[in-house]
Amino acid sequence: MLPWTEKYKPQSSKEVIGQEIAINQIKTNLKRPLLLYGSTGTGKTTIIYTLAKELNYEVIEINSSQTRNKDAITQIIGNAINQQSLFHQGKIVLIDDIDAISGTKDRGCLPALVSLISKSPYPVIFTCTNPWIDKLSTLRKKTQLIEFANLPKNKIMAKLQYIASQEKVEFDPADIQIIAEKSKGDIRAAINDLQTNIINNKLILEDNGERDKTEEITFCLQKVLQEKDIKVTNNIFSKTTLNTDEIFLWVDENLPKEYDSDELKKAYPLLSKADVFRGRIRRWQYWRFLVYIHSHLSAGIANAKKQNKNSSIKYTRTTRILKLWQAKMRNGKKLTISEKLADATHCSRKRALQDTFPYLKNILNNPEMISELNLGEDEISWLNK
Repeated sequence: MLPWTEKYKPQSSKEVIGQEIAINQIKTNLKRPLLLYGSTGTGKTTIIYTLAKELNYEVIEINSSQTRNKDAITQIIGNAINQQSLFHQGKIVLIDDIDAISGTKDRGCLPALVSLISKSPYPVIFTCTNPWIDKLSTLRKKTQLIEFANLPKNKIMAKLQYIASQEKVEFDPADIQIIAEKSKGDIRAAINDLQTNIINNKLILEDNGERDKTEEITFCLQKVLQEKDIKVTNNIFSKTTLNTDEIFLWVDENLPKEYDSDELKKAYPLLSKADVFRGRIRRWQYWRFLVYIHSHLSAGIANAKKQNKNSSIKYTRTTRILKLWQAKMRNGKKLTISEKLADATHCSRKRALQDTFPYLKNILNNPEMISELNLGEDEISWLNK
């Protein structure tokens, strides 16, 4: 299922809301190097693609948070500015998230980029959230700065109401207002919030009086694992009280109870892809990926089955955490004894645990050793097992 941020992405510069001043400045100064700045979700990257489409320009995009090697950036941009576009009137070289380049680890990248600006026959456009940081001082001098303001709440509300109407979603205008206020001017975040709070084609927000009906995890699992209808299953986990990590464990534990081997072959890769997005959120704080996680875990896994099911299987809480806790308890005494042994023998705890402890376990029962290491009764009892 296509995320609504993609489905309703502006197709022309006229459809980009709330940035009329910035759009006019870009059109006026397009032949100059530009540095677009503003909060996430204000349309910086989107407007470049819409303008390029209108001008029949090709966009060569480089994401600075991923391509951080000086030689790689120089080679990619160098090739882009030295070759004509085969199927377009021209090119725009877009260097996204320029403030993600480190001033130390990625030393040399920014000077190389500044040097390439003067050599490019095509427009070079940078984007960032904060252009006033020290490492961008040279770039500021070489570019025309254009600000993208946070979007007004009323414009975000109008966009959300339009999307909800197109998707035939029932909604209370007060809920649309809450989402718009929560987004703080980020239209992408607002659309994601709208989509992730749809249950059975109704917009239902948490903490909202009588309509805050948080679905139990077992009910959500039943919908995902037994039904295929996307309207029923998509994003249903967003209405549970559990966090994403717990939902993963519940799905992983109960998936084999409902699906046969062929269905599992399709379902587990989706679970894996959802986990990839979860890792990206942890590493980069790209919370816009949350919608992909919910889509994979709900509608994606639901669609992996051959047909609707009607079983009466009882779903159970994952035992993985319990097993980890039990293993930790079993090894707890071993770890504390190894720490004392490490202090007494002046070696690391890891070496005492892996190398020394197995050979000295029997010797540790010696009364002198017990006294030397100050072992407690529970530790002595564990050694005698």
